Amino acid sequence: MLQNKAGATLILLILLTTVSISAAYTVHTQSRVTIPILLYHDIQNTGVGDSIIAQDIFLSHLDAIQQAGYETVTFQQLLDFVEHGASLPEKPILITFDDGYLSNYEIAWPALQARGMVGTIFVIGCLVGADTYKDTQVPTLPHFTYQQAREMMDSGVISIQSHTYDLHQYRPLEPDGGREGVLPKEREPAEVYRQALKADFQLSRDTLRQNTEAAIQVLAYPYGLHTTDSEFISAQLGFSITLTTQAEPVVLRRNDPSSLRLMGRYSVDDCTPQELLELIQI
Repeated sequence: MLQNKAGATLILLILLTTVSISAAYTVHTQSRVTIPILLYHDIQNTGVGDSIIAQDIFLSHLDAIQQAGYETVTFQQLLDFVEHGASLPEKPILITFDDGYLSNYEIAWPALQARGMVGTIFVIGCLVGADTYKDTQVPTLPHFTYQQAREMMDSGVISIQSHTYDLHQYRPLEPDGGREGVLPKEREPAEVYRQALKADFQLSRDTLRQNTEAAIQVLAYPYGLHTTDSEFISAQLGFSITLTTQAEPVVLRRNDPSSLRLMGRYSVDDCTPQELLELIQI
């Protein structure tokens, strides 16, 4: 009788230990998540040119990542994971587009919608709805309008966020030579530089909120460039997440807002589907 009781006690202890180890492992794995973020720009029939992907290749990318078991998520889900401990899918992935090209509305949006996927588009504020470069008559790739942005957002498929208002400049067409992303100009006084960043970031947020009624909390740095000042000011103005173009996966940690800053992205305009999967394999 005593032997049976002792044996039962031992089995119970082993079971409790196993459960405890399992629970600890679950907590550990859920406290840290590695996520790839994809970066696209314009989508055209041929895919010829800088930052352009052919439509058939883009569609094959979507099919490939879906077949590989990835599930697209939003930046709000990342925020909820870090700040509130919300769960994420087993294989999360983010799809992003820079600049706000019309092809994102005409091609990317319906393609994502048809597959039950979601994505985020980072728009250049001063070029929304434009097909020429700012105050010039120089043609540029056409950009979608705010009305089209609202259509995409209302579908629940697309989120619209900031790529600055006017810091994604093509310097040869800028009267004063412009600036390279958010970097300071040569011999620019520090306070003048900080005020320029603050004014642009705030204008971008205000304009987007006025035209889309969206919560603007993600900033994708033009060309991926950033400075200590840009990080401080963007955080001060309410951007909880910032993105670069560094080709590396994001490692999110619960209760660590710093893991939402300067997140890397994989530029995959020139990848075959197989190369894409190999690139993001963790």
